Amino acid sequence: MGKRVSKSLVRVLLGSALASVGVVAVAQGGTGSVASDQLVPVSQGISASVLANAVPQGNTSSSTKMRVSFILKGRNISSLASMVNAGWKGSFLTVPQFAAEYGQTPYYVYALTTYLNSFGIRTQVMPDLLDVTTQGTASQYEKALTILMQDFTVNTKPAGAAVRTSTTQQVYATKDMPKMPSYLGDRILAILGLSNYAPFQSLSVPGLKQPSPQAAGAAAAAPFAQLPSAFESQYNLNPLTSAGNLGQGQTMAIVTLASLDPGVPYAFWSKVAHIPVAPGRIHLVKVDGGAGPVSLNLGSDETTLDVEQSGAIAPQANILVYQAPNTDYGFVDAFYQAASDNLAGSISASWGESETAIQASVASGQESPAYAEAFNQAFLESAAQGQSVFVASGDQGAYDPTGDIGTTNLGIDNPSDSPFDTSVGGTTLPGVQTYPIMSSGGSVIGSESVNIPSQITWGWDYLWPMYQALGASSEASLATSLVIGSGGGYSALFDRPSYQNNLKVQHYADYMFLASIDQQIVAPGMVEPTKFSFNPNPALVSGMQPYGRATPDISFNADPQTGYVVYDPQFVPVFGSSLVDFGGTSFIGPQLNGVSAVYESALGGQRVGFWNPMMYHFAASASSPFTPLDSNQVYGSSYYSGTLNGAPLSINGEFANSNNFYTGNTGAIYNPGSGLGYADLNSLFYDFKGSLGGAQ
Repeated sequence: MGKRVSKSLVRVLLGSALASVGVVAVAQGGTGSVASDQLVPVSQGISASVLANAVPQGNTSSSTKMRVSFILKGRNISSLASMVNAGWKGSFLTVPQFAAEYGQTPYYVYALTTYLNSFGIRTQVMPDLLDVTTQGTASQYEKALTILMQDFTVNTKPAGAAVRTSTTQQVYATKDMPKMPSYLGDRILAILGLSNYAPFQSLSVPGLKQPSPQAAGAAAAAPFAQLPSAFESQYNLNPLTSAGNLGQGQTMAIVTLASLDPGVPYAFWSKVAHIPVAPGRIHLVKVDGGAGPVSLNLGSDETTLDVEQSGAIAPQANILVYQAPNTDYGFVDAFYQAASDNLAGSISASWGESETAIQASVASGQESPAYAEAFNQAFLESAAQGQSVFVASGDQGAYDPTGDIGTTNLGIDNPSDSPFDTSVGGTTLPGVQTYPIMSSGGSVIGSESVNIPSQITWGWDYLWPMYQALGASSEASLATSLVIGSGGGYSALFDRPSYQNNLKVQHYADYMFLASIDQQIVAPGMVEPTKFSFNPNPALVSGMQPYGRATPDISFNADPQTGYVVYDPQFVPVFGSSLVDFGGTSFIGPQLNGVSAVYESALGGQRVGFWNPMMYHFAASASSPFTPLDSNQVYGSSYYSGTLNGAPLSINGEFANSNNFYTGNTGAIYNPGSGLGYADLNSLFYDFKGSLGGAQ
């Protein structure tokens, strides 16, 4: 395993370098102080958004133990971003090479660690010289950063998809902007960890049961429940795996915010998927002390499915599971550690929060906080080192903020909004779905069916007309409460990357089934809609978004109604079975993680690197490996059928190829609901192979 560089090692390397930057060393455990006129404010993470809906509980105990990460501003970052967006040329960098060119200087790192040590704060420096992780007490950080820590109660949702009951968190946070000496503060991108709030949600969704009427009371799996082998077959990965390319010699990394019972994936592979896997392949890595106990409420079902899916597609690859606390510093640190370790050729993550929630941490709500930029630097490092990064785009369709902050504005998910990762969205597979209609006494009195004619962008608007089967009082009530689909749209935080130019990604069409209404102040200086109105027969409207990174980049089957089975004994008390149907963009990241390992084994160990610049180039070619979901056709009521008490049931309604808002323009390469569409993975491999040439 890669190791972080300790503060003592930095001192050995630098000797008296501190003097060269005009800093006087203070012994660890001292009580360093700086005149107030020499202090500058430094951006922090999510404290402001936490406090907007929190109940104060008094000052934090001075002895409270805290972990705080100092994300440093990289050098030459603009130049690095340009090279990554254009497609990396030549050999990939090692971590020391990256640190020397793009990390902070060792002199500065020594100055920072010495300053923090002077307050008794312990420090560790990651090898990339961009992330300094620390441990100390509330009192020590209050003195070092000129802040006051306070305790709060915050209403929130559990992280796990299997349990969605509202709960509360007891957290600490600060209302103060942290301040540091100017010779240090000017090079800090963000200070993370001044709150231990858990903001991130698992991006997976349990399926709605669709048994036949005769089996309506059974806990049987839905007809579309699938193993990862179905993904390989549907998207033509089989030619590579059948040739013996199974990820041998490769390593995949899962970045997650919940702990794993490693015995569960092994049971899935052997007893459910029936595939041989390499023994001892799972390696758990605790980041910042780890993610706590294995728990559905904390999201362990997410980690389980990530490992099951990636490990089944690349059964001979090793798997590093980076388990971090569900905090701003934990999530960011996990990506920096995966990059600094540089052991995995591919990395995936299936957690996120809406950009709107992040914007709520900035009083104006108009500019990107440094917190979001912290992810970008980690992804840039991975790209320069040849590590492919896949992040789920979200499961609330075009309305990602409904899943966390609760507003109904158009919005996308972070960190999949980064221009330097591959954002992965979802589709729905074609076929018939049938749902029982139940009487008030619980007996089956009919059924409703929908026939999906072709693979489409995932949006649950196609389920809305069948509201009777789903127990809603009306179609409008279901539509406004069941906003589920492939996360996608345009970033409010990041500009459009160069690889998305010239593909008309700024053009979109939409059917506005849902209109955002009821504007409310949701944070200081920030007004957003908080309710929906429903129009069952909207007109097609074309639009343009001239700015903003568009997500997702690529999509595959993610609809829970056409999705995959997940195995976990923890499901039994909740679902009555250890096998449960799930979907969500959570599946696509680990699946492509496995695909990347298969590709690397077929390339003899050569890394693919950042997919996007190459993918967008392939998509514009005459022999594109992608099938864009470009039709804005609305399929009418002829695709619905049903019976009620033995008589034909009339089901009126329409569904579109959309993520509940965005739909494709006919002939377009890009759809903001599903990106470039889905790929023939065998063809995509040979495009990568030709593009990579001798680079490694």
